[in-house]
Amino acid sequence: MGVLSVSHAKVALVYPEVKTRLSGCNPPYALMSLGTMLQTYGIDVRIFDADAYGGKLDALVKDLAAYGPAITGMPVYASSFNTIDSLIRFMQAYAIGTEILLGGPEVTADSETVFEAFPSVQYGLMGEADESFAAFVLCYIQGKDFQHIPGLVYRNGPRLTKNPPQEIQDLDRLPIPNRALLRTEYARGLYWRLGCRGKTDIVVTSRGCPFACRFCFKISKKPRYRSAWHVHREIEHILSLGIKNIHFMDDLLIVNFNRIQEIFDPFDRKLGIRFKVRSRASFITDEIVAYLAEKGVREIVCGYESGSDTILTLMNKNVTVDENIRAIRTIKKYGIKAFADMIIMYPGETWETARETVAFIYEAKPSYINWSFFMPFNGTPITEELRSRGLVEGKCSINQQPVVRYDYLSSDEYEKLSRYLIDAMSKYNRQFRNVMLPNLKDVLLSSGLRQYRVLGGHYLKSLWTRLSGRAMQVQ
Repeated sequence: MGVLSVSHAKVALVYPEVKTRLSGCNPPYALMSLGTMLQTYGIDVRIFDADAYGGKLDALVKDLAAYGPAITGMPVYASSFNTIDSLIRFMQAYAIGTEILLGGPEVTADSETVFEAFPSVQYGLMGEADESFAAFVLCYIQGKDFQHIPGLVYRNGPRLTKNPPQEIQDLDRLPIPNRALLRTEYARGLYWRLGCRGKTDIVVTSRGCPFACRFCFKISKKPRYRSAWHVHREIEHILSLGIKNIHFMDDLLIVNFNRIQEIFDPFDRKLGIRFKVRSRASFITDEIVAYLAEKGVREIVCGYESGSDTILTLMNKNVTVDENIRAIRTIKKYGIKAFADMIIMYPGETWETARETVAFIYEAKPSYINWSFFMPFNGTPITEELRSRGLVEGKCSINQQPVVRYDYLSSDEYEKLSRYLIDAMSKYNRQFRNVMLPNLKDVLLSSGLRQYRVLGGHYLKSLWTRLSGRAMQVQ
């Protein structure tokens, strides 16, 4: 490839997977951040979100070919290997002369597997790539040496060369993500959340997590925070687009009361802004929750993970079941929804721990449960331990997902225990009195018309189950 001027260079950023679920669809925030950084250097950049194409990759690649980027960047997640493989095949079929650069958690955690899966890819970036990606693009299009760039992974003969990744200390030096990069998608209301009228957007105010949960992969353990001034500028940008549903996605938004006040002091519930935040149970206090309720926070999500102290200890969560119960009750006391993230079948799960988790749910009564099976993600302490013990078969790659072997359970016992937990979680979420009824008023007042079709089926099914159950009792 010949040397290009910056003004003539084109860069594409592709989000490969469909993000739309029953609960809604978030914008590709990290790609907006990368694209905005490139724009500060005058580079023409365009984001291609698979959701905008309804997951039709051939249509996405057709538009990508028409755009003609010199470089195409894509994040790799544990679940996206097959999709990226299909995208690359479509790109080759269209003969798009673009250099592909991969990033995201899988490149950081296991670049060897990523480069093995995609032999045509020459470059990747580990860690926080806001500045390193821009540096790579500038060096590449100007024909300059880029092998010194932090976090760069590249093929060097039969081996991979890896540069130590960068950790950005001052987050305020990064530009506010420019939503105009997805102007069409925002205009058509592509990004929304269940229970929120109109469009929804997300904000990330911090990076890094000092906690060491054994199932979690973190690029950085050192927490760094954007200033309140920087966060307020982004919220002003979102409000200027007519969006009043804002979800803070960082794990450590709630750290202490001073930081919460710095961020939320300019706001008031009367402004009609609906905030959703994430926290740890250990940070939940009456003072903080009462304050957040006055500022328009309607939902707080915590990763409670399990209702068993045994499993919480195995996870290294540094929290107890009693603390989790207290957090849920404190949140609900001030009229805020307490959403619970739970992990089932974490290694060590038994009938005893499973029953403890079900008992916890019915005692604490969260507003809703978001549950998932344990996944042995690359780069996590529990995955490394399980592999050393020969208890993980396979890995995240094309047509492959890692499988955990529970050596203390037979196949039949595993299936029965899994089904017990799945049925218990699903049954709780269908409860009319504890889940459906408390949410009904908020749903009716806050949801957009298009969401009633989604919600109606769930409410009617719950009501029908309740009524038919009573009818059987009468008989």
